[in-house]
Amino acid sequence: MKALLVLILAAALGFVAYEYIYPPIADSLGWEKLKPQKEVVVVEAPKPKVEPVVIAPKPKEEPKPEPKPEMAPPPPPMPEPPKIEPVKKDPNAFVEPTLRSIEEVTQNWAVIPPSVMGKQIMMKKEVELELKSSGASAKTKIPAGGSIYVVGQEGNNLYVSTAPGSPMKALVHMDDTNIKEWMTDIYEKWKVTYVDSLRRAHEYKLAAAERAKNAPKTAAKGGGGGGNAKPERDADGTYPMLIASMKAGEVTEIKPDIIKEWGEPVQEKIDKKDYWTVNVKYTTETPFGKFDTEAQARITDGRVEKWVYTGSGETVP
Repeated sequence: MKALLVLILAAALGFVAYEYIYPPIADSLGWEKLKPQKEVVVVEAPKPKVEPVVIAPKPKEEPKPEPKPEMAPPPPPMPEPPKIEPVKKDPNAFVEPTLRSIEEVTQNWAVIPPSVMGKQIMMKKEVELELKSSGASAKTKIPAGGSIYVVGQEGNNLYVSTAPGSPMKALVHMDDTNIKEWMTDIYEKWKVTYVDSLRRAHEYKLAAAERAKNAPKTAAKGGGGGGNAKPERDADGTYPMLIASMKAGEVTEIKPDIIKEWGEPVQEKIDKKDYWTVNVKYTTETPFGKFDTEAQARITDGRVEKWVYTGSGETVP
């Protein structure tokens, strides 16, 4: 406590000496008086009064209507396609028939035509044939690629033999033979020949009509008498002279009951000889089924001289 009082007293004496004793001594000695430092008070510049800014709300923009799509200019008119004149069909043109496939003819190989029986075909696989007779038996083998004769059919199987009429037989699947390929090849060739014969028959018919049109009008009346009389025709359209020729065996392939159409009698000059000709259409049996055929009876001197195929001119058996 005593020390504190001493400190306070010393401070007081120092203050009095500085304020009152130092100035006169400084003046007499020429010392510069210590000037009290003025406290610089920095006065802030008055801030401008900030007026509140009222921001007017932006007016709500009306939605702009979407621009309407511009209409595309109409396309230029398409030029009209040129008018195609329908092809005029020649009334005298040959119309090729649509023939059945070999599968249709054979009912998908279920029915081999009888005309094929006895024909030679080839084995694709080795086959063993056996002969059984009175307790004895004999066997023989036909190698793949060997020839064999087809003598019968049982479903998809064929009876084959070493020769037509031989008792030595075997039952084989038809796919083990070349019968399908063999028949298809023959049938395709036959179709070409058949259509060609129909075409030539058609052309012959047109030529005959032209010849008849230009022939002199010297035809005799019907009656079947002497000379080159026009053949008689019955009310049912048949010709007694032609039927008599068939019954006499002058032609065996054509029978009255298979004739589908009897033609008109036409007077013609063929090979420098005067004839009355009558065309008949009939159904004939071929290796591939029944097909329409046309033949012609050539009549001279009151009788049928011969029967020919109109397509080829060959004699009908």
